[in-house]
Amino acid sequence: MNLQFKSLSTRKDIDLVPYIKDFLSKNENTSILIGSDSQNRKDKTTYAVVIVLHNPGKGGHVLYAKDIVSRISDRFTRLWNEVEYSIVLAEYLTSNGIRKPNFIDIDLNPDPKYKSNQVLRSALGYIEAMGYTPRCKPNAMVASYVADALCK
Repeated sequence: MNLQFKSLSTRKDIDLVPYIKDFLSKNENTSILIGSDSQNRKDKTTYAVVIVLHNPGKGGHVLYAKDIVSRISDRFTRLWNEVEYSIVLAEYLTSNGIRKPNFIDIDLNPDPKYKSNQVLRSALGYIEAMGYTPRCKPNAMVASYVADALCK
């Protein structure tokens, strides 16, 4: 994975795998949530990919990375890339000895009146086929909402 992750609380770069392993060793009941979002601005598309290490009753610890690329005007491609960022991150973590995330949160709407709905079924199928548990609106509140805030 070529992205540089930071802690949201300190905004400092972290070495992702050792950081998460250390955090999980000290916080046994932690859930791992992954989410991504994107935003087009002028001639660029900004992607944010987020890991939330969530402790029930204690809140969440957020790790994030941003990737800025040339503008992706095609909505399907831009939204599909959000799903890809999350899957690539989940695969990277599991291949480095970190347990599977509890959920992959996707910022896609089940209501057909929203254009992101066009990607939803494919995204859900893909995430499940890769062995992960997806959540979408209104249940994908944690990781995808943080990613949304980081894109803006």
